[in-house]
Order: sequence, then structure tokens, then C-alpha cells
Amino acid sequence: MRNSPQKSIFPLALCLVLAACGRESQQEKEAEDPARLIPKPCWFETDNSWPTTQCYMMEVPENYAKPEGRKIQFPVVRFHATEADPAKLPLLHLGAGGPGASLGLEPENASEWLWANYADMTVEDGRDLIVMDPRGTGMAKPRLSCDEFIEDAETAFQRDLSPEEEARVFTYSMERCYSRLSKIADLSQYNSAIVAQDVEALRRQLGVEKLNLYGVSYSSRYALTVARDYPQSVRALVLNSAVFPEIIYTQQLAKDTLEAYQRGLAHCRDDKLCNSRYPDLGRRLEALVQDLDEKPLTVPVKHMYSQEEYPFVLTSQRLLRLLFQALYNEDFYGELPLVIDALENRNSEHEPTQAAIVSFMNIILDPNFGDAAGVSHFCYEEAPFVDFDKALKRAAESGVLGGTVRTDLELLQMQCRIWAIPSAPLAESQAVETRVPILLLHGGLDPVLSAEDADRARRSLPNHQWLLFPKLAHDVISASDCAEMAAARFLDSPSEELSEPVSQCRKEEMARQAAPGEGETPPNQADNSQPSTDNH
Repeated sequence: MRNSPQKSIFPLALCLVLAACGRESQQEKEAEDPARLIPKPCWFETDNSWPTTQCYMMEVPENYAKPEGRKIQFPVVRFHATEADPAKLPLLHLGAGGPGASLGLEPENASEWLWANYADMTVEDGRDLIVMDPRGTGMAKPRLSCDEFIEDAETAFQRDLSPEEEARVFTYSMERCYSRLSKIADLSQYNSAIVAQDVEALRRQLGVEKLNLYGVSYSSRYALTVARDYPQSVRALVLNSAVFPEIIYTQQLAKDTLEAYQRGLAHCRDDKLCNSRYPDLGRRLEALVQDLDEKPLTVPVKHMYSQEEYPFVLTSQRLLRLLFQALYNEDFYGELPLVIDALENRNSEHEPTQAAIVSFMNIILDPNFGDAAGVSHFCYEEAPFVDFDKALKRAAESGVLGGTVRTDLELLQMQCRIWAIPSAPLAESQAVETRVPILLLHGGLDPVLSAEDADRARRSLPNHQWLLFPKLAHDVISASDCAEMAAARFLDSPSEELSEPVSQCRKEEMARQAAPGEGETPPNQADNSQPSTDNH
């Protein structure tokens, strides 16, 4: 019994040592992973129809090479499956694209769309949905928005300015924006490779072995970058209207812009009734652009940021920009002939024209758009690989409908001179090599990237399925339930061949859309297109 006190002391000493070791391990863990996923009360309203919702701010180093330095945050929201299937890994939505676009997580913008648009492939299929705004955008802190540009644009678009005058206004805007934001952020730390690091840090904090990744538009580049840099952390990718790193979009801006307008015009030209009502539409659009050069038209609108009627001065370049933006939505293709006809007749009260202007202004004046973060992306991972002399030469040869391209190229160069950030390594301009299963969904009317270019680019991916929707434009999942069905089935079984079920679904979907409602007449053109599919 004399040894019993020693027996009781030894465990106590061991506990003290282990406790100290535990503290050291925790400190080492914190030093190794400076990221934190901080639970927050949700900052937007939900109701009983919503799935169980958890909100967070993800805190990460602004510069991963300096983990003790400035911290930044970006929002993360998790929607839990109605009936969770433990075998189904979460789907992480990587944001709205842009780069710089907000997903709509702000209190004034958040709605059931955040989850309902993806419910069939996530919360109603046993899988959690996680959504985020990337660093610098939307609800992120800091949000890198150029308020100076917004203020100047709101004033400028009420005036008849030449392209040169407008460029000077926006150059001054960006100079002031950079001067302000460079004091609170390192603008060289906002690009796809670093967003990929953020995603990997988020995965660790979530405590999941792998994530499924969803990317739409530019956020598809984030998904590809994560798969390249952290392949062990990714189960599958769903890429909607994808952006490919190896395509230097600015280099072919003139070609892509003209092709987008031509697809819009062909939509009417290839329809017998539309073409008879609106003949020679291409020549008429060119004449309209030249007419607006001489005589701009003031169109009264009320956009979401105006308290009263806003007198938008429609110049030739503004017309071309808003038409290009409108062509992101396949529904506008049927309205394009009406817009051209109304503007030829100087009709400033034409509702489709006003709606196109409102949509354009809502994007330009969006205070949640991280346009400065977008400039950082461009100047780091796109501009270094552009031969601007060749691009400007092609722009000069692009005719009347390419009138905005030269101005845009010069503005892009100007922004990068102001930002003056280092260039990306060559790898950021090369095709991603990954064996991760990928589903690619693309619209044949996409103004950003032609189906032909997307078809060529996707062939470098060794393990993918390709679904082309000929009569859809940008963001096909938002436009077609069949596209979401395809994504749901792919996530459940990436090896399942999808061409037959998606083709049949699309036929039935378009038949329902073409069927006239009560009191309606059938549309003048039956759309019998179906997805073009391929496995690779």
C-alpha cells in the first residue's frame, strides 16, 4: 500500500503532460491551418418551406504565404438534405461567375432560388448543398467593388458621350477605385488559384473527405483549378457554360462578339415567318448602329437602383453592349427583331428595349459586384497571355458590329496598367489535366463561347460527359429542368451514360413549352432540338 500514492501521482503527472501536449497540438493545428469556419446567425430570412439552413463566414489569410497577416472572410451557407443519405457527399456551388458576380446572399437579395434551383440534385436527393461567394465578391469582407465606377456610370449613361470621352471617364473611375482599395487589400491575391486554396481550406473545415463541385460560367474555372491543384479532394465536377483556362477569351473577343450577334440574327433569319416580317435584319442592325452614332436616342427606364425615371442615352456602343448582355438569355432571341424594328422607328417606349436596358443597368450598377476582384483575376490569369496588338488589329477589321471591341480592349489594358500586379505562371493558360469525372453542359446560343470552341476544348478532359443544348444560351441548368436532371443523375453515378435520358427529357420539355395555353396560338416555329451528347 505504500506504493499507492505513487500510483495516484503518476496518472496525475501523465494527465498534466498530455494536457500540455494537447494544448501544443492545438496550437500547432492552428498554426498549420489558419483558416476558420465561423458559425453565424443567418443574415437573411427563411421560412418553413426552406431546408435546414446554416450560415458561416469563412476566414482565411488574404495571402497564404503570410498566414499571420491580414485575414479576409467570405460567406458560406449550407442547406441540409431533407432526408440525408450518408453516402452522398455535398455539392459546393462556387459562386455566380463573372469573375466578381455575387450569388445573391445579401439580406436584400437572398431568396429560395439559392437552393430551389439546385434542389433536384441536392437537398431533395439526399445531398447537402453548400453555396459561397468567392473572396472579394458579394457578402465577402472586404467586398472589392468599384463604387467610383458605379457613380460615374450612372452619370455617364445619361449623357451623349463619344467612346473616347466615355473611356476617359471610366479610366478616372478605375484610378480612384485602385487608390482606395489598394489601401485595404492586396489586389494581387484575388485570382482562381487562390480561390482554389480557399475551397480546399473550406473542405478541411467542413471535415469532409471530398466535395462535388458546381461551377457556372467563370466559377467553372475555379472548379477546374481545384481539380488540378487538389485532385484528392474532389469527387466530381458539374460545369455549366464552362470557362476553359486554355482559351484566351480576350484574344478572340472580336470573333466571339460578332458570332454572338450573328447567332441572334440567324434565329430570325432561319425562321420563315420571322424572316418575312423582319427581312434583312443584319443590314438593318448595322444601319441602326450607324444612325445612333449620329443621333442617340434617350430611352426612359426605371432600373432597380433608381428612385425615379432614368433617362438612358442610347448610343451605338451602348446598344451593342446591352444587346450582347441580353443574348445571355435565350428568351431574348425572339425579341431581338422587335427591338431593332422599334429603334429604327425611334420608339423610346418599347417595352422589350426598356427591359434590355434595365437588365444592363442592374448589372452595371450592382453594388455587390466585386468588379475590382474581377480586374485582379483578368490581369493575373488572362492579360499576360493576350497579344493585344493582334487583338486590336482584329477588332479594327470587325466592321460596324465590332465597334465596342477596340474600346473594350483598350479599357482592359488600361485597367491592368493601373493594377500593376504580377503575371500568372504559364500553367494558368493551359488545359487542366485531371481524371476527376466531369459533366459539361453548354448552350448552343451561348454568347461567351461558341459551341464549336467549347467542343474542342472539352476534348482535352479525359473523363467527361458532354451535353450540348442547341437552343439554350448561358446557364443551361437555370433554363432547363432536363439539364438539372442530368446533373442529379451524374452526381449519383458519374459513369452513367446520359445521352438517351436527357434527349428524351428535352423532347418532352420542349413539347410542353411549345404547346399553347388556353386562348393562345401555337408559336410560329417548332423547336425540335435536343441535346447533342458525347462521352469521352
